[in-house]
Amino acid sequence: MEMNPDKNQVDEPEIPEVLPDESWPTDRLIEATRDKNMLVRSNAVSILSAREGPEVVEALIQAMKDEDYVVRSNAMVRLSERGTAVLDRVLEALNDPDEEIRAGAAWVLGELKDPRAIEPLQKAMDDENMVVRIQAKASLMAMGVIGQKK
Repeated sequence: MEMNPDKNQVDEPEIPEVLPDESWPTDRLIEATRDKNMLVRSNAVSILSAREGPEVVEALIQAMKDEDYVVRSNAMVRLSERGTAVLDRVLEALNDPDEEIRAGAAWVLGELKDPRAIEPLQKAMDDENMVVRIQAKASLMAMGVIGQKK
């Protein structure tokens, strides 16, 4: 969804002729995560999340840098639903060159609440990007590591 500067509102996305569905093979769904239409990308992320394999996790990680917030947040939620099975790859993503991926990874780690993420999140609080720093702190707070009242 894009902001329309003339109307100060969000433009509705164009409805595509075909949306991804569960019959699509994994490689086609991964390709659809890069489609020009955000509805196609978001649906592809949702359907992919039920699939297995490192290529699926990688596609979800890459979707965290999508231009559209709906697609990015969908990818983050779907990754967090996979539990600690994705922990190692999400920890790697915390060092990705792309700040959107780093911020998304910090959020996912906060949702996973795995103690192995504490030290990497503490390091991420010194990230060059403000959003990454804020998300790392929020995740550590969600994990009860910082900000606890005694």
